[in-house]
Amino acid sequence: MNDFWSRHPWLRRATAAMITFLVVVITALLYIAYVYIPPEDRTETPAYLTYLQEHHLDGYVNAGNFRLHYLHEGKGEPVVLLPGNGAWMYSFRTIIPALAQHYSVYVIDTPGDGYTTPLASNPDYSALYTLSSIDQSLLAFLDHFHLGRVAIGGNSEGGGIALSFAEHYPDRVNKYISLDGTGLNIPDTWFWQLTAFPVLGEVYTKLTISRSAMRQILSAVTVHMPVTDTIVQDYYIPYTFHPNVVSWWVMERNIHWEETEHLLPQMKTPILVIWGKQDTVLDPHLYLPRWHYVDPHATIMEIDQAGHAVQEDQPGQVSQALLHFLAE
Repeated sequence: MNDFWSRHPWLRRATAAMITFLVVVITALLYIAYVYIPPEDRTETPAYLTYLQEHHLDGYVNAGNFRLHYLHEGKGEPVVLLPGNGAWMYSFRTIIPALAQHYSVYVIDTPGDGYTTPLASNPDYSALYTLSSIDQSLLAFLDHFHLGRVAIGGNSEGGGIALSFAEHYPDRVNKYISLDGTGLNIPDTWFWQLTAFPVLGEVYTKLTISRSAMRQILSAVTVHMPVTDTIVQDYYIPYTFHPNVVSWWVMERNIHWEETEHLLPQMKTPILVIWGKQDTVLDPHLYLPRWHYVDPHATIMEIDQAGHAVQEDQPGQVSQALLHFLAE
């Protein structure tokens, strides 16, 4: 063997260089995945949060394992909305005023999003970011405000979380709303599946935390809403918070929708499903037929010129559909 290497010194050098390169790359990936913490953007407050604070519309409640950040506006029967992963209550800003004219609207930053934080100082994120943990936190929130039965729904992952709660606590829910919501046992797109892989998920997520990446995400989930600098900034700031960054890979690894779809046929709660026709994250050609199959009685509405964030693209149509459904 030594004779072989002596006769091929170039191969020995190339092999050594390749091994050195691989060691450096692996070391760098492990460092980014398990040591590096991207800086949080705490330099300013989102304009929308400033508005909420000035008008005394938001607050915090210790509920279950989390300190939930919530918005409350309006009077009447309670309606609870949950934003999708990577978003926060800001994503419902354009439909809240219409709903609040008739209902008592609560919007909660779901765990892993916005300004909601774990109560523990050194949390075990894998234990906290589960459907069961979040369900219990939502139940504690309803109990805190003495809310009996509520209409509950959400966009994207918020829709799936709301569905889990509606299935496990049917006595607390009178209507369920899915706005391009998860909850059905259909494989995620490659973007989400990538974050489920150890090391790769952490590295990919951490290296895509930037305003330019946020602009690309918003452009991917909307087709009609202009993606302005203000919108990018208001989404980006809480997106950088460490608990929210961790939630991207932890929730993808923890949360699977086999159980929620399995329980759907047993659900007696009236259901409204609203979907953006141009959704490229959760394909309507896959999700809407499955919704028809698992619940033939669900009200299903597809909206043109709308993407995954359907309430952002077409707030007027979404508001009217919600008001009609809630009034039935």
